[in-house]
Formats: sequence, structure tokens, C-alpha cells
Amino acid sequence: MKRTLLVTMLLMVVRCLPAADFAITIDAEKDEFYATLTGAGDGWVHIPFEANNDNPDGSWGEHDDEFDVSANFWCAWDDTYFYFYEEVLDDYVTCSSGTNYLNDCIEIKFDPDPLFGEPVAGTGFYAFRVTALDSNETDGPPEGVDNMYPEGNDDILGFRYVPGEDYARKENDSGYAVEGRLPWQHVYSTSAQRGPVLAGVGNVFGMAIMNHDRDDDTFEGSIEWASELQDAVWNNVKFHGTMTFLEGNKLSMSTMNTITGLDTNSIDYTPKNVGVAQKLRAPVGYTLQNYPNPFNPITTIEFTLPLQAQVTVKVFDLRGNETAILADELKSAGRHSVVFDGTEHPSGVYVVQINYGQEILTQKMMLVK
Repeated sequence: MKRTLLVTMLLMVVRCLPAADFAITIDAEKDEFYATLTGAGDGWVHIPFEANNDNPDGSWGEHDDEFDVSANFWCAWDDTYFYFYEEVLDDYVTCSSGTNYLNDCIEIKFDPDPLFGEPVAGTGFYAFRVTALDSNETDGPPEGVDNMYPEGNDDILGFRYVPGEDYARKENDSGYAVEGRLPWQHVYSTSAQRGPVLAGVGNVFGMAIMNHDRDDDTFEGSIEWASELQDAVWNNVKFHGTMTFLEGNKLSMSTMNTITGLDTNSIDYTPKNVGVAQKLRAPVGYTLQNYPNPFNPITTIEFTLPLQAQVTVKVFDLRGNETAILADELKSAGRHSVVFDGTEHPSGVYVVQINYGQEILTQKMMLVK
């Protein structure tokens, strides 16, 4: 009898113990909570380079490999906020465009209430983005920077989130990391009077994740987590995946769309840890090459930098006459490219010279007309 009473009392004590503290610090560093997640079933997905966004005009190219662009994305929730943390592998981090979504960034799109049915086309969503660089770091115009500016909820247009409290970003050797929190009350579509999200175990909302990739001065498209790999996730909630609230501050992530019941996405989003490999793959020295070679009349000159440096790229003929200056600017570590157009120059051998300050590299090129 005493043993039974003791066991009963112990069970009562265990049940009354508080759950482990849920603590998220918005600092672009991975919190301990995220290390407990195991996959899409509780809030962690890997977005591979193959998950190319299917832009309708076909102008966006495919990505080279995981180190060109890929991402690990974690998320969580409490009664007040949606939390997210993402580590992005990106061999060239830049915000050189004056248009925010044409820069390196994360965009998250929401359907506040997919159980409400299909909204009028082009409505029913809430969205925000965070660019990889801030206004004091950017290598482009300040208007190309985005700090979670709200889209879709006209009631909070002009609202500004607080750095270090609501969002954070950090560039690193393998790319960049972004982290943030979003009040559930903000996830509302005024155009469709849809939402806000009701945070509670068993409830659902729609979501899509896009990572835009810009290398040097060229926008190279996006990778995506969604029900359909469409650029139109930004304004069509039928392409969003489904998020389900779980106990313990966790979220289930499914690429099935709640409205249509369809899942046309065949990408494997199983988490992968590739950060260590990236350090081995990062440029360890200066390199220079051009292709095609011979060329007529255009060739691409590609070079890598192990460190940020002031770079000049010049082309000379064999007599030493300067033919063109292709670049004279500060460049970040990573892979870069410039184009030489020989349309106005005669056939012959030319020399491209890259001056990094500490070293000068040269490469012969042949223009054949």
C-alpha cells in the first residue's frame, strides 16, 4: 500500500513539473531549441540547390551546387510569435541591386487561414523578407535592403521591426544566417480579410519559403520550399505548403496544400549538415580563368578571392596598350565574373590582368573573328 502510494505521488510530481524552458534569442545564432528538431515533422527542412524556382519567363538559371545556394531552415512557435532561423550556404553574398527581392535574401509567404477556402486570385497572403546584408553592410543602394517590412497587411504598413529583438542577420565564411520572430497578430491579409493565424495545437496555416540568390551583379533565381515550385507563391496561396501546430513549441511542415489537397513537389527536403564541407570548398587562393577561349566576340572572365579586396580588372593587347577596364572596386571574398566584349576590337591575343593589391594574375585570351 505504501509502495503504491509512493508511486502515485511520484507520478503526480512528474506531471506537475514545468516543461523545459522555451527560449529563443534573436541574434542570428542557432538556439539550443533548434538542435532538438529532427526534420520536417517537427520544423526543420533542408532546401537544396535543386529546388529551383520555376519562374514563368524562363530567365532564371539553375544553380550549380549546394555551395552556390542552399539552406537549412528551422522554425518554432509560442502563443505570441512565429520564430525562424536559417543558415544559407552562398558562395557570393551580395545586395548590389536597388530592388530588395533581387538580392540575397529569405522571403516567407503566409496563408493566414487556408481552411477559409480559396481567396480571390492575388489576395489572401502575408509576406516579409530579410536581406542578407543590412544598410550599414550593403554593397548596393540602401533601398535594396529589407528588414521584415510587412506586405499584405495594410493595417501595419510602415511598421518597423526592431533589430536584435525581432530580426538579426550575420554574414559568415560559408554564406549568411538570418533569424527573426513575427507576431501572429500581424499575419493577416487585409485584401481578403483573412486571418490572423490562430496559434494552437492542431491548427494550421499555409507557408512558402524562398531564398533568392544574387551573384556579383546577376540575379540567379530562387530556391524554394512550397507545395509547387512556382514564383507565384508570392501571391497565390494554393502553392503554399501546410504548417501544423504541435505540442512543445514545434511545427510540422508538409508540402501538401490545404486548399487543393495537392502536393506536386518531388524535392527531397531531408535535413543535411554541409557547413563543414563548405569550409573545405571555400576559395583558399586567387584564381583566374575565362571562357570561352578562343572567343567571338564575348568572353566571361571569372576569378575568386579568398578575402575581400580592392580589385582592378584590365585588358591589354600584346603591345601593352590598355584596351578596357572591366572592374575597379571593392569585392567580397568568393567567386566573381566580368564580361569582355571584343566587338570593337580586332582579332588577336589579349591579356586580362587582375590586380588584388597583394598579387597580380594574368591570362591570355584569343579573339577570333
